[in-house]
Amino acid sequence: MSGNSLQGWVARNSLVRRATEAAFAAAGRRHLARLGQLAPARCQRRILLGLVHQALATRFGTDHDFRRIRTLEDYRRLVPLYSRAELWREYWQPAYPQLAGATWPGTSAAVQAAHRSALATALALAAHVRPRLRLLSGTLLSLTDEGPSYRTEQAVLTERLPVLIRPYTVSSAEIDVERFASLPVTVLIGPVERLQLLMEKVKQVRGKRCVRDVWPQLSAILYTRRASDGPASWLGKETGDDVLLLEMVGRAEGPIAVEDPSHGLLRLLFDHGVYFEFVPPAQADDPRSPRFGFDEIELGVPYELALTSPAGLWACRLGRTVCLERRDPPLLRFLETAIRKPTAADIRRSAWATEQSLSIQPLPDFHPQSAGTPATPPERSFHSPWSILADRE
Repeated sequence: MSGNSLQGWVARNSLVRRATEAAFAAAGRRHLARLGQLAPARCQRRILLGLVHQALATRFGTDHDFRRIRTLEDYRRLVPLYSRAELWREYWQPAYPQLAGATWPGTSAAVQAAHRSALATALALAAHVRPRLRLLSGTLLSLTDEGPSYRTEQAVLTERLPVLIRPYTVSSAEIDVERFASLPVTVLIGPVERLQLLMEKVKQVRGKRCVRDVWPQLSAILYTRRASDGPASWLGKETGDDVLLLEMVGRAEGPIAVEDPSHGLLRLLFDHGVYFEFVPPAQADDPRSPRFGFDEIELGVPYELALTSPAGLWACRLGRTVCLERRDPPLLRFLETAIRKPTAADIRRSAWATEQSLSIQPLPDFHPQSAGTPATPPERSFHSPWSILADRE
């Protein structure tokens, strides 16, 4: 029996579905219980030192003397704040398109594991708050912003899914309305703009007034949104109170937070392979600005978020401002970025971008390479069900 036929049999067998749902629910309870017992600061330290150890031999690791990093203070002293544009100019552009060894050894397995764990956390939170939800009784429909550019990348998308739910998930970059309208969808995953487009089209195809008439089994929506999108309140109007809405915040380079329905706030994913730092917004333009860990920041005070991840980002500013509301569990909210006047750093970046546009040919659309790091040129970002675009500077 081939792999495809076996997966089809698993997805259609009702007994297997019920057993998988029970196993997934039990695994979700264990997952949340384990997270509840962890110390966020200790987890963050372990993650950072592990990432540093893996990148010792990279050019970035050599330039910043990673062999001397033993503590968080060592990391902050030896590695200044970076922007995506600076990482691109100094490390990724010279090595493009073979990025292995620039800022990361070249494997993306840790990134896929981080996203897989984040999705498992989101589904576990959904099952915890509504234990009667039958998430696997139908199809999990995942809408990606862009599909793989190479056939070999098809497997990369499935790597981001927890193993138990892979047979029940349909993932596509294109909105195949006729096909999707006929599926027994129970969970939707994707960016709000694509979800809105899909919902409008399936209602037109079926001649229905609301999405629940098209997918009566729909139980939950896991959505991402840009900061400029505003609240996704229209989702609740479209689906009703019976459908659980969970926001997920992240980047293709790593997950950041997922909405905890028990508290109505975003829960920081501190044990999902990504290291977070918090920078005072007024000093964020200074590469040597003070940076704080989760256990060092004050409640109710805004900080700009910086990310270190196994995708080759090191102390990289995201342009997003957060405010910690609670430590146990770690709950935060994102603050909308106010429009500000251009700073001297903005003017220098603009001048650099103009110079580059005159001196080099336009770059092709950038996709992860099988032996490279999934990094992107300035002002570009990957799109995936688990990522949002960073605020454009």
